[in-house]
Amino acid sequence: MQRSAFVRSLIAAVGITELTHVMPAVAGIDEPSVGREVFGQLRDDGDLLFDSSFYEHLNEIGSVIAETVRTRYPYPIRYYIVRGDSANAFSVPGGNIYVNEPLLRLAKNRDELAGVLAHETGHMVLHHVAQRMSSLQKKGTAASVVSVLSQVVLGPLAGAAIDYGSQYAVAGSDAAQSRHIEAQADEEGARIMAATNQFNPWGMVWFFQIMTESYGPGQNTWLRDHPLDTARIDDLQNEFRTNAELFGKWKDTKQKDAAYW
Repeated sequence: MQRSAFVRSLIAAVGITELTHVMPAVAGIDEPSVGREVFGQLRDDGDLLFDSSFYEHLNEIGSVIAETVRTRYPYPIRYYIVRGDSANAFSVPGGNIYVNEPLLRLAKNRDELAGVLAHETGHMVLHHVAQRMSSLQKKGTAASVVSVLSQVVLGPLAGAAIDYGSQYAVAGSDAAQSRHIEAQADEEGARIMAATNQFNPWGMVWFFQIMTESYGPGQNTWLRDHPLDTARIDDLQNEFRTNAELFGKWKDTKQKDAAYW
């Protein structure tokens, strides 16, 4: 498949030669500057949707999650809808999280959508994208910087939307690091959902099941940079079982088969 319009826009907005201009020498990536650049490019390219009817659901769920992590991230977290052909969500340093309409159509209830938003919010509060951008910039490897922007920023659903065999594919070691980061964001997202005291963390499991049914299990190769959905489901279920103090009150109610809206 072709890389998404977002990746092309992102590379143009935060190009390799420009990264040094938004990075203080010691502090690393200037997250708000990156976020503003990306937002402006998405807006100017017409990829941002401001009048989607799905904002009712996105704002309903996003406001709760953003408030839950308000003290853990120095910038306001906001959720926006963008164009796209395959279900996708991604977070950009500075606080903006983007979701497209195909994903919003797949998420049939609050818990499933909360699972996606919590995962991306987990990336944000853990500064995953900014840390990898800073680390790879220090190495001076331009292709790797593009890779981290297209693979980490694009979030947990990138396997359904981009070509892992592209010329920018990361090497095996970077792919393994990306899988580790995605697993961290899954666990953090589940914790965020539990902390809301409103959204069932099992919603994350249900949505991975829906993604597998819709797009298949993912690419099973050593260069695959996101864990297979089945592995992520197993890891989450194990986390729910072993951390009963946090997750014990939440049950697998099979609500993935029930539409709330």
